[in-house]
Amino acid sequence: MRLIGTLLAIGPVLVSALPAHAEQPDTICGSKPDMVGIMLRMYEDGVEKVAGDNKMFVKRDSRDGSLWVIALPNTTAHPAVACRSKTKELSVLCSAGEKACASFRDQATQRLDKVEAGG
Repeated sequence: MRLIGTLLAIGPVLVSALPAHAEQPDTICGSKPDMVGIMLRMYEDGVEKVAGDNKMFVKRDSRDGSLWVIALPNTTAHPAVACRSKTKELSVLCSAGEKACASFRDQATQRLDKVEAGG
């Protein structure tokens, strides 16, 4: 419950901190492009962690088959999230600079490919 309160408290700060060049899709795997809402989704029933390291973790939402990559706080792209839908469409929500977001996109794609390949 404490995590939810913290996420709700920082939500407006995250949104107001988005620079003009940040990646902001209309939707991200059926969710609003709202970092707090997406993070809350990651703790719902049917969402499980399938991979992770010291930079990012990957979760699978069994309800719609989507795969999610979330950047951890110690990375230059944080807060950032990428989602690959069942139809292989990739959406990225990243509030960092252009170079950090491009790097996050590449690394997220590599992790998603690895999970989908069974590794």
